[in-house]
Amino acid sequence: MKKVIEEQYQLSVLQVFKHGPFDAFRTRRSICIIVPVSQFEEDELTEMHEMSIHLLREKERNIAMFRQTKDGHLRFEYENGYYAIFQIPFYNPDQRETITGRSLAMFHQRGRTFSYPVTRANRIGKWKELWEKRLDQLEMFWRGKTYTKPLDSFDQHFIESFPYFVGLCENAIQYLVDTELDGDPYPIDSATICHNRFHQNLYDESRCKLPTEWVYDHASRDIAEYIRHGFFSEDRSIDGVFLEEYDRTTPLSPFFWRLLYSRLLFPVHYFECIENYYLSQSEDQKLAYEEKLQSILRKTDDYEQLLLTYSSGLFMRSRKVKIPTIQWLTKF
Repeated sequence: MKKVIEEQYQLSVLQVFKHGPFDAFRTRRSICIIVPVSQFEEDELTEMHEMSIHLLREKERNIAMFRQTKDGHLRFEYENGYYAIFQIPFYNPDQRETITGRSLAMFHQRGRTFSYPVTRANRIGKWKELWEKRLDQLEMFWRGKTYTKPLDSFDQHFIESFPYFVGLCENAIQYLVDTELDGDPYPIDSATICHNRFHQNLYDESRCKLPTEWVYDHASRDIAEYIRHGFFSEDRSIDGVFLEEYDRTTPLSPFFWRLLYSRLLFPVHYFECIENYYLSQSEDQKLAYEEKLQSILRKTDDYEQLLLTYSSGLFMRSRKVKIPTIQWLTKF
């Protein structure tokens, strides 16, 4: 790969080392990381490249920038896979950027002025379509499993738990539809640059903001995934402070709160666990996903409590924001 990089990018690779989960190298003037991008087409990478240029112009800190090949491409092929080279900002390995509600709100503010036409990385207004497609695919897979004898305990847990999560999915989709029909979007509800899965530790390993982690969507996506990750990592103490910081920087609309709630209702954590287990080729990974599924199932009551607490939260009441509740959650 070193020879390919030197040829494709006309860079002198002086030293190769690990940077978090990525391979990295030094040149005379910079540090670069090598990121697998086989899951993206070049036009989607182009959209991410434009996002990074925009955020850099808007003075967002710690943005990793694409390096282009000598032919102007954003990726190169190596051993049946595709990779991109990113030049990362100067960094101190012992220094980490702290994620706060204010820093995320400022990131979204800068992203809302992005004017490049986004097609491939666009998720705004597509949640219903994407959720229904994902549900249909997993339901078809589940039906196939019910007709065969379960091979292991994961199969059994999947077969038994899936109907419950179908119910959550249907609640989330209906809540989303009602929100989009009844809601009155504010300027804050316009699309912005978001993360695919935002969480408290996102920048810990890469020490920079990678464009391959971005999508173009409603900002509630990031807050919902932040809360979800905090719940399953059992670091729920930060949720209220984080929301208050964000809201002080960019006041949230009732429409925003309702979209956020619909996303919390949709059990993406369950879907990803099931999908990743059956796609995994490693026994160690399979074991990790089996343990994760067991944790998800143990915490279903707690997660329902989180959903109920959110919909009747003191913070929203103090702002005189009231959102519809899911009736069956009021059993608590």
